[in-house]
Amino acid sequence: MEGERLATLEQALAELQAKDANTQHKLDILISHIPQSENPIPSTQITSVTPKAHGLKPALLSEFDGDRTKGMAFLNSCQVYIRLCPNSFTDKQAKIVWAMSYMKAGQAANWSARIFRWEEQPENVGYHKFVDWEDFRDEFKREFCPVYADSAAINQLESTAYFQKSRSVDEYLDEFQDLITEAGYSNPKTIVVKFHQGLDTQIQNAIATMPSGHPSDMVPMDWYTAARTIDQNQATNEAFRSSYRTPSVALTLSRPATFNTVRFQAPEWSANHQHALTPGNPVPMDIDTSRKTQPLPFSCYRCGKAGHKAPNCPI
Repeated sequence: MEGERLATLEQALAELQAKDANTQHKLDILISHIPQSENPIPSTQITSVTPKAHGLKPALLSEFDGDRTKGMAFLNSCQVYIRLCPNSFTDKQAKIVWAMSYMKAGQAANWSARIFRWEEQPENVGYHKFVDWEDFRDEFKREFCPVYADSAAINQLESTAYFQKSRSVDEYLDEFQDLITEAGYSNPKTIVVKFHQGLDTQIQNAIATMPSGHPSDMVPMDWYTAARTIDQNQATNEAFRSSYRTPSVALTLSRPATFNTVRFQAPEWSANHQHALTPGNPVPMDIDTSRKTQPLPFSCYRCGKAGHKAPNCPI
């Protein structure tokens, strides 16, 4: 009886030791692929790997806590790092363990713990949860990326919500390409139709009336280039016109000016008015009238004065 109990304890101890050895092995792999920090912790058991990629120094990743709105950004950061430092990862599993080393909080930490517990089960010893990086990436998307992103993108593309409106072509194109990718559209004709449909009307007309170099309906990139070129040309032309546009100045008068504002009144005729109707002193604005008027009786035709005639004029 005592022998059976001893054998059972020895077997349990052996299983625990096997689990500890397996866990230690995974921890060694995990630690060996954590990028070396500026102030590394000295240890005789840790062998740090400093990423090198032709002199480039890639930025380290930020910790991921499982937020779905940040899941794709984290995954893209992982893939950028892996492409820049392909020689820093010894095998496919090293990439996965390295990415999981940044999943230290929230739902991401719980998910990583479940993965390690699965691999520590006796029936799974020697096996890995994920076959390769692509397998890990697909599972990561299902777990930490927005749910039904493709359906939401399709619904938006089937409405007018994605139209350019007052945005620039670059802003419109960025959103459009994201929606096309998320919706899974791959037919070039469909992509061109959707892009053309959402463009500003003026740009649509400009592309439709291009005398030459009209973009192909089977090449979306040609449409992107044409739309960008027209949008930039319109912006340049508007800037040129605005620089030469002079502001209109409205002249405001206290009262409207008319030609009848000033009236000239000829002086009254009198015998004592000595400079009336003289040749050198005509009445303003009434010259023709003075010429047509007959002189008074006994007035001189030469000087116009009364009391003598022209033959007796002293002038």
